Amino acid sequence: MPLSNAEWEFLSTAYNGWVDDVAEILAGLADAAEDAERSVEDSPIARRVVFDLRRRVKAAILEVADRVNDLTVRLARLQRD
Repeated sequence: MPLSNAEWEFLSTAYNGWVDDVAEILAGLADAAEDAERSVEDSPIARRVVFDLRRRVKAAILEVADRVNDLTVRLARLQRD
């Protein structure tokens, strides 16, 4: 059974809010990694640890972006059907 207009509106609003929240969280993580990297510039070991953290944060950001894009495409398909 297809969703009503009100149900689609509710789903769309919830989805957009979720995407905004995820973007805010990921931006905060990226900012924290950059701050950490700047704070350890004079320590080679700490710098490597922070560099690894930043690499992992970037990978997580890319993975979430891919999943959000996939979800967006799936929702668009559902809306057409």
